[in-house]
Amino acid sequence: MANDPLNEIVLSYYNYLLRARDVALLQGSHWLNDVIIGFYFEYLDETFNKDGQKLLYYFSPELTQLLKITELSRYDMFFDPTIMSKCECVFFPLNNCDKKDAAGGSHWSLLVYSKQDKTCYHFDSSKGYNNSTASKFAENLMSYFLDKGEPNKKFVEVDCPQQDNSYDCGVYVLCLTDVITEHVIKTGGIGGCDYGQVKKLTYSKRTKLLHLIYDLKHTSVNK
Repeated sequence: MANDPLNEIVLSYYNYLLRARDVALLQGSHWLNDVIIGFYFEYLDETFNKDGQKLLYYFSPELTQLLKITELSRYDMFFDPTIMSKCECVFFPLNNCDKKDAAGGSHWSLLVYSKQDKTCYHFDSSKGYNNSTASKFAENLMSYFLDKGEPNKKFVEVDCPQQDNSYDCGVYVLCLTDVITEHVIKTGGIGGCDYGQVKKLTYSKRTKLLHLIYDLKHTSVNK
């Protein structure tokens, strides 16, 4: 309905339009959707990547889903070689949706490719849930990023903090991304990253996201 208050635009931020129905997901025990996760990845991109360089590449949920179901031979459509030559890590918010023409799914996990480590790391707050999806996707990614015959291709299922409910998987993806981002900026790779603080961060992440959204709404950053 045209007058549905849930359709009210709360924030327009670069490629993302957040409506009241999206923001409401942060105000209770709800599963985060593609819009909220995509908005935050866009925010991280604008925060950490300057002057057109992407040392940290944050793929949106929508592009991740499209890439996941795309033939390896067509990956060049998604990656700019000039940008990727300087990129240290690529972050993919991964869901278990298997449809070619829709986003969604029922569970989020995080897949990160580290150029320094020549490794795809998978972080799943409900261990094993997205393993099959992540391992298949990682195989394609490493085939694209690494030279043929590269002996050090690795897929690592990381032992990370686990959610205590059925709806916080997206929040864990965002908090893991925060912690890994900070570590990569300091060290250039993922090895040695301490994930011990992630669970604590999840307790306040929804509130912090709400504050971020309304802060951006009232600043010149709002695009």
